[in-house]
Amino acid sequence: MFYVFIFIALLLTGVGLFPIPEDIIVLSAGVGVQQEVGNVFIAFLVILIGIIISDLIIFWIGKKIGRKVFKMKFFSFFIPEDKVERVHKIFGDHSKKIVFLGRFASGFRPVVFFTAGMSDLQILNFIIYDLLASLIYIPLVMFLGYRFSYDIIRFFEDTRRIYHIIEVVIISAIIIWFVFKLSKKIFNGNGGKNENLK
Repeated sequence: MFYVFIFIALLLTGVGLFPIPEDIIVLSAGVGVQQEVGNVFIAFLVILIGIIISDLIIFWIGKKIGRKVFKMKFFSFFIPEDKVERVHKIFGDHSKKIVFLGRFASGFRPVVFFTAGMSDLQILNFIIYDLLASLIYIPLVMFLGYRFSYDIIRFFEDTRRIYHIIEVVIISAIIIWFVFKLSKKIFNGNGGKNENLK
């Protein structure tokens, strides 16, 4: 289940359907390996396949659909036209380098890979340079998750506690407001009855 979650999450984040960076998923995989939830080599392979497939989907969209994508609300938000134009201007002879470096540019990857699809870059060259970058990127981010797993877990536990406190405060505020309104209505009603009796 650990590997299935990683794979699906990477596919969804890679194409913009899951609103968090891929880095969080890879980092979480490193934490999972440290906590002995999964095997490091299997996790690495699953992440590599998930990343390459999601990157190829974006590349294919750029190749087959191209600029028509900007008319679609979802994709125009996920892949902003102005950013694509900026990347497209510098692509030219540096396309392979930009694809390689794009793997390390969190939040900018979809734009780079989409632009690569729009350019004359061959799919084989795209896969080679994306793969080379991923072979560096994945172990690096997984290692960070593995190395700082206890700090990451503690952070999320503290965050969870903060959310629980906020929830309690909000619920308490709603209850107090409701009780105040109800008591005000009751006392106002009783006040009206007392005046009638006089």
